[in-house]
Amino acid sequence: MNSAMKNHVCLVTGGTRGIGRETARALAMNGATVVIVGRDASRSASTVRSLITETGNQSVSALVGDLEIGRAHV
Repeated sequence: MNSAMKNHVCLVTGGTRGIGRETARALAMNGATVVIVGRDASRSASTVRSLITETGNQSVSALVGDLEIGRAHV
């Protein structure tokens, strides 16, 4: 693990898959404290465990929440 981001706290939305997960992984690899936001509690917890294992960075956690701004229902 690199320490370039050691004193930074980064919040990553959509951090359980795709680009969000890869962003969270890269930040964790560089020593940042990473907080991912996901809608599904079990997927978020699983992602946190995976990122800690993959990166060796224990400073990875999750918040569960849906940040979608209302959608018009027609």
